[in-house]
Amino acid sequence: MSLAGGNPDGFAGGEPLQIVQSPEQVALHFPIAGPTSRMLAYGIDVIAIGLIEFGLLILVMLISPLASRLQRAVLDLIPSRIDPANPQETMGFFFVIVMLMLLVQMVVEWGYFTFFEVAMGGRSPGKRVVGLRVMRDGGLPITLRESLLRNLLRIVDMLPAQYLIGLIAMVVSSEGKRLGDLVAGTIVVRTDAPPAPRPLPARDAAAQSVFRFERAQFDKLGAAERALIRQALRRSEEFAPAQAGPILARAVDALRARLEYPAVEPADHRDFLLALLHEVRER
Repeated sequence: MSLAGGNPDGFAGGEPLQIVQSPEQVALHFPIAGPTSRMLAYGIDVIAIGLIEFGLLILVMLISPLASRLQRAVLDLIPSRIDPANPQETMGFFFVIVMLMLLVQMVVEWGYFTFFEVAMGGRSPGKRVVGLRVMRDGGLPITLRESLLRNLLRIVDMLPAQYLIGLIAMVVSSEGKRLGDLVAGTIVVRTDAPPAPRPLPARDAAAQSVFRFERAQFDKLGAAERALIRQALRRSEEFAPAQAGPILARAVDALRARLEYPAVEPADHRDFLLALLHEVRER
């Protein structure tokens, strides 16, 4: 699939949409995730990150032979640093400790999002719960490169506090992108449940009487060809004849080549697929 890119006309029901062209050149609409759903997903991920960090801390304290030494060294160091006569030195010590803690937190958070976005097809656990997905602007799945870029830019997006810069960028952007998305060329969309497929056409005795298939031909139809028959017929019902024609023609050409079937007139493409469909149903 290929993404149609930023489409200023991509609105439905008052919300922006990202339009993706399927291989059959059918437009698929993905609602762009807004700040509310993205912050909700991030809140779930923050809880998960906190649990991971707490678990790592406990694990290190339990299994590391250096943990007790490090603890004693820190406890021995603190009294010597807390000197009322040198408040600046005391503050500097605690500043270093706080910065180290923040650095560890950022590394864990960066690794968390990068790992899950690559391993789960653009979905962190929070995004999966809320129903969001990160994809590239080209409509393809996110790769390690894009994930690294968009998550490294979290350092900027979270400034000065509570993701203020990232939130402002999402509100200003017509595609709901924070700075990390702009640099990496990614977009976050909602993966709403698709509507139920249209029912397939009813049995057409006339079509079956015109088109006949040998058993050897029918045996060449695999799962992919059967899915193509159903998909082409459903797609053709969604469009005017001028738009449905190319969809039917491509499906018929592919199936004829597979079956080694003679040429079929364009006006009979739908009947050809209907005949195949009912052969599939009967066998």
